[in-house]
Amino acid sequence: MATKVPSKTARSAKAKTTAHAKPLPPVAQPKAAPLKAKAKAVAKPVSKTVSAPLAKKAQRTKPLATPAVATKPAGKTAAKTVAARSAAKGARVKPKRSAPGKAAKPPKELSPHGLVKGKHIVCFWKQNDLGLFGRRPDRWIALWEQDPKVEKVLVFETPMSHLGLEEWLKRAVTFDATSGSEYRLLLDQAVAKLQGRCDTDKTTYKTYLTPANKPADNQDYLRWVLQQVKEQGISAPTLVLWPACFANAALVKAIKPKQIITDLVDDQRLFPANAKLVPTITAQYQLWIGLSDVVLSNSLGLIEAFSQEFDHADIAYLSNQALAVIPAKKAAEPTAKKRKVVGFVGNMRERMDTEALLKAMAENPDKDFWFVGQTHGSAFYAKARNQPNAKFWGTLRQTEAEAVVAQFDVMVAPKARDRLTDGAHPSEEHTGTNSAIPLIELAALKKL
Repeated sequence: MATKVPSKTARSAKAKTTAHAKPLPPVAQPKAAPLKAKAKAVAKPVSKTVSAPLAKKAQRTKPLATPAVATKPAGKTAAKTVAARSAAKGARVKPKRSAPGKAAKPPKELSPHGLVKGKHIVCFWKQNDLGLFGRRPDRWIALWEQDPKVEKVLVFETPMSHLGLEEWLKRAVTFDATSGSEYRLLLDQAVAKLQGRCDTDKTTYKTYLTPANKPADNQDYLRWVLQQVKEQGISAPTLVLWPACFANAALVKAIKPKQIITDLVDDQRLFPANAKLVPTITAQYQLWIGLSDVVLSNSLGLIEAFSQEFDHADIAYLSNQALAVIPAKKAAEPTAKKRKVVGFVGNMRERMDTEALLKAMAENPDKDFWFVGQTHGSAFYAKARNQPNAKFWGTLRQTEAEAVVAQFDVMVAPKARDRLTDGAHPSEEHTGTNSAIPLIELAALKKL
């Protein structure tokens, strides 16, 4: 577990701060090696605007001087770095817990309007799937696009390698059409962003392509990020982080942000693919929660757990529904259908209550069950794909998914209960249209 995060007014002396890249699921891409930074903490309280002298001090450090870790092909686990081992020492300390019987203070509920300071935004996302599924950062970006006060948005996704792109291509053409749809979309979107075809007048997407002979944790990456910021004419931006992202403290300070916001989406340590990186991810959570001016989440369960583990009582709540924007275009009209449609939207690899759902399908032969989302590696998909009343749409772009979801009569969320699902927001799924469709329990299907 993580050590107690010092308050902003108490941070002093020398501190070794390490931030690491979030490992994507093994099927997604090669894992980039995390960054490591040695930076001196300021002896006085950190102001909300990071000063130029502080940024210069950070730049004089050697933030990327970690032992080289070779990038590995998708599906393989990277070797444990020295940074991960050092982070593990702190992670073993027992976290502070609330006193028994003491009522937890309800989190402050925020509005996204007016939360961002200044006219420029730089953000670091933990994956390579923006623009496809209506994820939380996509909602933020759509909101910023419509905000006249925001002039520039620069989005950095996790570094990629040519091996990762080749792995996506291999899976896109070798998996069945439903499972391969995920990788066809990811590959198409990655190439489009590399070519600048996803950029707008306001928003620019950037992904660092790792050289064949180097891992991503090199000085070239640091210089590359700062060069992108300079070329966009960005100064004193609000920095938005979605840990575990590919950034570190020295890099963040070198950008000279006006404000730092950390937005927590799920506990990344609970995903099976990240089991060997728990100390690494814990260290990054501790770092950003301690350094940020605003820390927020879309999950009340995660806020409660993180507030105790990292001794931070000011994690605020911002629901996905609060990030609503005026639709750019109307979703396609639903097609005529004769039977009731029970829908599910999300990743079918993670914690599906397979037996309960199969039983519900068998008990409701008069209804159709439609599933939208990732199916590769899903035990449920393997068992249910041949059921007569099951239809698997595969992975769809958000606009396409919205057209399918518009035809749902009800939605179900047959997830097995555990720490990950308890800490996840129920609507943090494939598309933002879920809230318009009634969400019911499987047992209630017979009454439809």
